[in-house]
Amino acid sequence: MLQLKGRMTHRTALGADPRGNLTRIDNALSQMPQRLESVKVQLDNLYQQQAAAKEEVGKAFPYEEELRVKNARLVELDMELNMDSRGQSRPEAAIAKRERPSVLEGLKRPIPPRSMEKKPRQQEQEAR
Repeated sequence: MLQLKGRMTHRTALGADPRGNLTRIDNALSQMPQRLESVKVQLDNLYQQQAAAKEEVGKAFPYEEELRVKNARLVELDMELNMDSRGQSRPEAAIAKRERPSVLEGLKRPIPPRSMEKKPRQQEQEAR
């Protein structure tokens, strides 16, 4: 495997034939402009997606009020269903459900950075 490195990395497989290897290297070099254009188009697409996502985050959740009303109704129904044998409800469960965070607030929270550590594959875990 041959890697040509610059701003990008270009890989090509090498064989036993020296002339074939030179042809492969020439092909890898000639494909660089097409790969560059492809990467530029992909980058422009990602910028457009980012701008669209920023617009969506700024919008209000259109069903926020409906969600709040239905959650309140759900709490009421849960209280009725969770009555114990003495006819008393458990208010601590109802309070916990009322204090649910807003969906919109959850979307506004920053995303924690991902760790660079690789997780072991499932096959490696099973072998252990």
